[in-house]
Amino acid sequence: MKTFIFLCCTIVFSLTPNHIISQNAKIKVDEDTTLTVDEVFKLIMNQTDYRFIYEKGIFDDFPKVQIKKGTVNVNKLLKRSLSKENLEIIVTDNNAILIKEKSTVNNLEKLQQIEISGVIADQNGQPLPGASVLEKGTTNGTQTDFDGKFSLNIGNENAVLVISYIGFLTQEIAIDGKTDIAITMQEDAAKLEEVVVVAYGTVKKSDLTGSVTSIKSEDITETPSVRLDDALRGRAAGVQVIPTSSQPGAAASIRIRGTNSISGNSNPLFVIDGLIGTGNTSDLNIQDIESVEILKDASATALYGSRASAGVVLITTKRGKKGKMTLKYDSFVSTSSPYRLIPFLNAAEYGAFQNEVQNTDAYPNPESLGEGTNWQEEVYRNNALTFSNTLSISGGNDNAQYYLSANHFDQDGIYFEGNLKRYQIRLNGDFKLGEKLKIGNSIVITRNNTLPGSSNIINIGGYLPTLPVRDENGGFTIQTITSELSAENPIGGPTKTINENTRSRIYGTVYAEFEPFKNLKYKLSYGTDLSLSKSENYSPSTLFGQQNIGGTATISNSEDLSTLVEQTLNYNTSIGKHNIDALLGYTRQRFFNSGSLVGVRGFTTDFFTFNNIDAGTDRFRSESNASESGIESFLFRLNYSFDSKYRLTVSGRRDGATAFAASEKYGFFPSVALAWTASKEKFIEDLNVFNDLKFRASFGTLGNPAAGGTSLARLGAGFTYLFGNSGDISNGIGLNRLGNDRLKFESTDQLDIGVDMGFFNNRLQVTLDYYKKKTRDLFTSQDILWLAGVPNSSIPTNFGTVENQGIELLINSVNVDTKDFTWETTFNISTNKNKVLSIPDEDGQVLINRFGGVVNVPSAVIEVGQPLGAFYGFVRDGIWNTQAEIDAAGLEGRGVFPGGKRFEDISGPDGVPDGVIDDLDQRIIGDPNPNFYGGLNNTIRYKNFDFSMYWAFTVGNDIFNETDSRINTAFDNNVFKKFANRWTPTNTDTNVPSVRGIFRSEIVSETGVLEDGSFLRLRNISLGYNFPVEKFSKLPFSKARLYISGTNLLLFDNYSGYDPEINRGNSNVRRGYDQAQDPSAKTWTVGLNLTF
Repeated sequence: MKTFIFLCCTIVFSLTPNHIISQNAKIKVDEDTTLTVDEVFKLIMNQTDYRFIYEKGIFDDFPKVQIKKGTVNVNKLLKRSLSKENLEIIVTDNNAILIKEKSTVNNLEKLQQIEISGVIADQNGQPLPGASVLEKGTTNGTQTDFDGKFSLNIGNENAVLVISYIGFLTQEIAIDGKTDIAITMQEDAAKLEEVVVVAYGTVKKSDLTGSVTSIKSEDITETPSVRLDDALRGRAAGVQVIPTSSQPGAAASIRIRGTNSISGNSNPLFVIDGLIGTGNTSDLNIQDIESVEILKDASATALYGSRASAGVVLITTKRGKKGKMTLKYDSFVSTSSPYRLIPFLNAAEYGAFQNEVQNTDAYPNPESLGEGTNWQEEVYRNNALTFSNTLSISGGNDNAQYYLSANHFDQDGIYFEGNLKRYQIRLNGDFKLGEKLKIGNSIVITRNNTLPGSSNIINIGGYLPTLPVRDENGGFTIQTITSELSAENPIGGPTKTINENTRSRIYGTVYAEFEPFKNLKYKLSYGTDLSLSKSENYSPSTLFGQQNIGGTATISNSEDLSTLVEQTLNYNTSIGKHNIDALLGYTRQRFFNSGSLVGVRGFTTDFFTFNNIDAGTDRFRSESNASESGIESFLFRLNYSFDSKYRLTVSGRRDGATAFAASEKYGFFPSVALAWTASKEKFIEDLNVFNDLKFRASFGTLGNPAAGGTSLARLGAGFTYLFGNSGDISNGIGLNRLGNDRLKFESTDQLDIGVDMGFFNNRLQVTLDYYKKKTRDLFTSQDILWLAGVPNSSIPTNFGTVENQGIELLINSVNVDTKDFTWETTFNISTNKNKVLSIPDEDGQVLINRFGGVVNVPSAVIEVGQPLGAFYGFVRDGIWNTQAEIDAAGLEGRGVFPGGKRFEDISGPDGVPDGVIDDLDQRIIGDPNPNFYGGLNNTIRYKNFDFSMYWAFTVGNDIFNETDSRINTAFDNNVFKKFANRWTPTNTDTNVPSVRGIFRSEIVSETGVLEDGSFLRLRNISLGYNFPVEKFSKLPFSKARLYISGTNLLLFDNYSGYDPEINRGNSNVRRGYDQAQDPSAKTWTVGLNLTF
């Protein structure tokens, strides 16, 4: 019955090709010419959507066709070309035209033939209706039905079938006596016209005018990643992804084309299935992703206006497709361990070190202490397990398509006690209600349970190696040397403490699309994102420091809700060589946030923990808050193309934000882009060099909303008032922050010039971009006098200008492409130069202090002509070895003593060296920005095996090793192993300061704590095997792949810390700081993909 329906939907011509295709189809012929039939087909395919499938050589004896210059009716041209009467022509509903000679097999031969049946599907197991199946060397063939099934009688059990389908590589399958076969088609990257998701729509890659990097599902899922940002690292030119923590669920810092703000947002805007602002991608199941598009220039991002200056990441999840139901199961298990640890002094070395520090014999026989306890090995796991299981169902028909998935994810962190559990369900659907109306949805429900790993290298290093994990009674040891260093040990503290975080979230969109007239579509969509979070913590009375106050419980709750309503009207039409695509839209997004916190201590029993806070006697903290904000916008886009060669895009968005005062509430963010497809010009075609050559240029203005949420004044509680003469004090509210009614959007002007090139039938594709971004009215805070009478001594303001400019290169190459062996290479490299252009400060610089902790001194600077957040401090030139050396230099001041750090005397009060080492000798000493960065990926497929190797690299950036200076402060805590080689009167050939040289009073920002952050990392290596399931007809699945992969297996660098990929707290001006950064994880994964 299905075959009958399919044939009814197919136009079949058995005698003559009088009406093969639409009577309106026309092509342009530039000059009089004479062509073979094969050349006629090529001419038609270049100018229409029709494709021809036929056996090679079938038209060798056909006469050539003379064609006159001008516009030619395609149907009439085919009639003249296919002049013989013995052809059978089949036109499918996907514009594929199958041509074969009529069969002349007699009845006796038919009785001797063998019936072969099978199914043809794509790499995802989706059936391919209309695929051509041809017996090689004959005209005997057929096509697959809606379910991808076919049946064909052949005359030889050793025959070879030729399988072809538009956009896929043609395959030859030997029958070898089989009567039932399953065939998986491979996409032909050179012939398939790629469709790219853009703002509020899709477009053919060849029609793009903006700078967009597209990453497909197979690029993400073939090498398993825990988070999306992990999967993006190094895969796109101009994009830096730097982890901020190795804790489960921790987000990464993402920078597209540099950092362009001081305190505003420099992470890109995330849009998931049309829902704007879903920046928390930890809830996203990697297996649900269909594609990721990274929008980089003004033309690509302008429709997101005031939130697009840092770029936009569009995430499209999988949807159902027409065809039979497909069931997929994806599972992997991985084990992780720290890539490397930093050696500390062992117990014996620590004892000797402390004798020197304290100038005592606190450890009379330090050698007797032995190795002691290696707290890093105790705290960090060497077999942290991760499990992920995803089950998905998809399918549909002409009127309804669906995709349903469920995921369970369980990840142990490499730090003791750290864990993340996630449960998620996704439902995506699309439904046609008649010919003009379509509705659909993308809904996700997820719940996360997190146990945070709370320790870091500072806590680990602060604990003595001379103490064991447990004492002789089985209890956890407690360090009680000084009040500052007394603490529960790094295992005991987290074991006793209860720390639970849960978050439930539902987010997604629903839409209705109405097409009242041809080419005119109206779309209404509603999106929401509701997140409910709860954090519960209990420190028992048995924990060190709690004995005198009893147990302490804190409970916090927060609710975050955003709603989005969007209406768009889209019209597209073609008039001759002119193509127009116009979009108008209106959006309104609201944000609601609230939270509460209560802290209670004095629990006389630990039985209740945080489940009965009334059992505590002292409610020492009680807070609540709520806020509301919104953005209302109008947007437009006009795409115009002429002759498929010349393209113009004009777009813009007007945003109104409640974060600003009435006079600055609205901002307009326009862009314009031009593109010229030069490869379609005859003089370029005649060169026979380029398959694709397109030049692009764009310019526009993008924005960034107010940092901190609002520019308006704020009221708060906690104020007391005295009324009358009674002396009674009453609680009330008051102004706790002044507003700034002149604060306005940050604005980024961006220029992009690019070229896309394709060679060797597009087997080699090159994209090159140059960009220049200038961001003005940077957000920051300005100090105000205490006389203003408000607790908050600063107000938000606009401040200065910063510039980013760089070059991006992306190369895709199909190096080898044969039946059994393919080898593809992708390489990208980028450079970005960041520079401050102006600041209002009279000194031309603003110093930025370190993060506090042991010492809070300037370590970075905002200075005109220099990178934003350049490192600032002293220049170290070795170690002072002797007093005679000091006397000869004639210097005094900081570090000037034997074993001290030898700093350069750069300047004095008069701007010249003055013989004193003080703050005037500080200058810019380093740059956290790399000179260039990128990635290299090689993918090899041999028969059923696939292998990939992915490298990432960064060159030229500096790292401020804050961890080194905080650990090595020479008090009672332990220090790094390298201080076993510290300066002493008998060990002067060293660059490690003496004990005195690392006292806290000597900690400053200086070149001695700067290190080279360059690295080359083997990001991932993967080996997979696709089982030949077509050879086993009784198996229940159509695809089975088993793989093993390794992540972060090799690292070549000169950094002494845990990992050179660091970014402290996602800060814009304190980048490149390693302040107790977690170790990176080395991971092995085994996974299985099944399609039923």
